[in-house]
Formats: sequence, structure tokens, C-alpha cells
Amino acid sequence: MSQFFVLAPTSYGGRGVFASQSIPKDTLVHTCPAPYASVIYREFRKEVCAQCFDYSFDARRNAWNIRLDGFYFCSDGCLDDWKRENPRELIADVVSAIDRLTKSMVKGKSKSNLSDFATPSPGPEALDTIWGKAEQYPIRGHPVVFLDELELEHARFVLSGLIRRHADESSNSWSDMLELQDNELHYIRQRPGALSSQIRVYIFIRLVVREIPVLSQYVETSDSVRAILSRDPGNVFGIYETNQTGDSEMFGWCMYVSASFFNHDCNPNIRKRRSGRAMCFYTTRDVSPAEELCTNYISLEDSVTERRQQLSSNWYFDCGCQRCKDELSETG
Repeated sequence: MSQFFVLAPTSYGGRGVFASQSIPKDTLVHTCPAPYASVIYREFRKEVCAQCFDYSFDARRNAWNIRLDGFYFCSDGCLDDWKRENPRELIADVVSAIDRLTKSMVKGKSKSNLSDFATPSPGPEALDTIWGKAEQYPIRGHPVVFLDELELEHARFVLSGLIRRHADESSNSWSDMLELQDNELHYIRQRPGALSSQIRVYIFIRLVVREIPVLSQYVETSDSVRAILSRDPGNVFGIYETNQTGDSEMFGWCMYVSASFFNHDCNPNIRKRRSGRAMCFYTTRDVSPAEELCTNYISLEDSVTERRQQLSSNWYFDCGCQRCKDELSETG
């Protein structure tokens, strides 16, 4: 994967990224060139380039004016790159289907009753049973499935992943994505209503792709949609302005598969920086051979209690880094 590091098991469980040689400070150790799946929030779609994620306000413009199939671009170069890297006709079909369904949601007077899929704190077997019921849900002749705005964004995110799976069918990108940590059970148990929301997203996606055979094959069962949804929490990166400040607004989110291999430390030795569509990682100090390369998932200015709470709630682990240990011992 890199001349600078290897993937290996950690002493605390799971795997991590370890330096294979001495690495000087400010070295670019890894670049993930593009996300596997991504979504830009609808409210920012005209202001954020669909290819490089540049923000129009940074260029002193209210919006980008180069448009194609519902996407906006900052330059002809980005438009050309997007057309070269993506199956345009397939994406146009998906966008059209989403538009038709969202218009039906606005006009529809009846709402599909999906309450049968709500189960408090389900276990793995119960989850499998519920998803199995969702697979049998008839999508023809039934009321419109209503999604709220965030559910629509999740549907678009998953669909971008399914499109990528089809486009990269000859590569290992899907199997690489499946190597990311599956956080389904943690996520659903922590958030009441999350399972019903995911079921609505799945059924909506089935409606979107029912006339698109190359994608409908992926939703005959819920496995593919479920795989993406279960790796969304804890593995995605927010899309912010390149020169991010404390009050930067999030424009959407991306799943960078190889970028997710870096574990967290409250005293990190690498930092991440988005460069256009790519996510880059640089060392923050000299790194010794066999030392684990870690970034930070959260603000490092918070107290140890706040940091550990955020990591437990959103990344599902109790931080045991040396900084946390030292600060916990100081507070008694």
C-alpha cells in the first residue's frame, strides 16, 4: 500500500498502520485519491464542486455555474474529470429516478406504514429477520415511501456506493470497502428509530433502481445497502472547506476506504488534509520504525472526559491512548 507503512494487528485489537521505516516530519505518507462513496448536501449542491469539492464562496462567488445532470462544477477541467471517471448515463438515470420519487413524496397524500420494522435494541438475529422482512416488502402499488432530508442524503450516499461498485466491478474496491469496521449494531442500539430510517432508505433505493438492471441486482437482497450503511458510522469523513476553521460548515460526507485504516490517538503523529478530491496524510513529527501512525478523529482541545465520550458515542471505542491515560491519572 505504501513504502512508508504496513497494515498489522494492534496490541489492543483490530489492525493499524505501522511505520516500516523512519519517517521525517511533514512527510506525505498516504494519499487516498478519491472517495468510494460521497454525498454533498442538497443545500450546498450549487456551491460545492461535485468533482474537487471546492467551495464557491472561497472564490468569492455565490455558486458554480457549470452544470451537468444536477451536479455543479467549478471549472471545465473538473467537469471533464468527472465525466471521465464516472458512468454518466447511469448516474443521469439514477438522478432522474430520485427526482421523480421526491416529487411524488411532495404530492403524495398517504405515507407507507413501515412501523413493523421498528424494534428496540435488536440483536444480530433480530436484525437479520427485520432486514429479511424489508426485502419482501412489495414496492409496486404501495404508497410512496417518505424520507426526510437526511434520509434522502443517505439514500444518495448509498446509491453513489452502488454505482461505484458497478463501475469498479473488475477491481477489489468493493471487497476493500467491506474490510472497514461494521458498526451496524452499535449504531442502531444507540439511536432509536435508526433501523426504521435505514429500512425506509433501502426501500426507497429499491424504488429508484427498479428500472435500472445494472443496479437493481444489488438490491434484490439488502446485503449491499446494509453493508454501506453499516460502514458509514465511524468510517466517513466530513467535506469541509479546504482551509478549515473552527466554524467551518460541513457540506456533506465521503467514505475514503484506505484513509479509514488510520486509528485515532489524542496525541497524533499524522494529520489529514483534503486536497481537492483526495485525502492526504502528513506526519506531524519524526516517526520511528514500527511506530503506529495515528490521526485524530475529534477536536484535541476538549477535556479527556469529553474526548472519550465523543469517541465512545460516534466511533464505538474507549480511547486508551497515552494522553488519555495520563490525563485520567491526573484527575484521579
